[in-house]
This record gives sequence, C-alpha cells and structure tokens, in this order.
Amino acid sequence: PSFPAVNGPQRLAACSTDPKSKRRIKFALAPGHSPLDWARLTSSGKDLRGVMGMGRYTLADVKLHSQNDDAWTVLNGKVYNMTPYLAFHPGGEKEIMRCAGRDGTRLFNLTHKWVNYEYMLKECQVGFLVSESSSSYQLTA
Repeated sequence: PSFPAVNGPQRLAACSTDPKSKRRIKFALAPGHSPLDWARLTSSGKDLRGVMGMGRYTLADVKLHSQNDDAWTVLNGKVYNMTPYLAFHPGGEKEIMRCAGRDGTRLFNLTHKWVNYEYMLKECQVGFLVSESSSSYQLTA
C-alpha cells in the first residue's frame, strides 16, 4: 500500500493543484504568517469575527461578503469571517476566495476533509446558516 492512497483525498485534483503534474501547489507564506503564528493570533484575544456576537445568516447575507477585505464562507452550516485567515492559508488567498460569499463545504471536504477547521477557525465564526425564509438577526448570549 502506498501513502497517500491512489484515490485518497490527498491526491484529489483541486484548484491548488497543478493540472499537468497533479501536484499540490504550496505558497511561501509571508514572515509572521505560519500556522504557529495563526495559533498565537487566535489565542491573543483579538477580535477576528468583525461582528458583535453570533448571528443567523442566509446565503444572501453571506454573498455580500465576497471581497478580499471582507470574505465570509459557510462550512457545514456555520458562517465564518475568513478575512483574517487569508494571509495564513498555505494554498494562498486565491483558494479561500473561491469560497468567499458562498457555501464552501463541498470544496473544503474535497481538499481538506481531515483538517479540524472548527478548532482552527473558532475565533472567526460569526454565526449559523439559516434558510432564506428565516430572518437574519443577532443571537443573544
């Protein structure tokens, strides 16, 4: 048996994969943007959400946040402000921006199923996805 498995998620072709060689493209992160730097930032107490408290958001609400300076995405029903994480993503900002303003669950599961995003992004969660018929509002603690 070989690792990664021939049809395993580690070998799946994604945008961060060179289509000719089928190899993942990794980007050199700027100084101060390593995974350890991200862990340090998330435990610093700095506000990474950019909103007051948790809210309930529709896909229409999330769609309004699709720019580099304001990027939200949905992962398994939870809404995250990805803006602070853009510079820390090993695959580059472009990969995160593919999901900005959208539900990124399917793409995330194709390329990162083994990553514990709930822990990594817990300080970036802004709320929960609700159906379009539900009204958006802030949840109280």
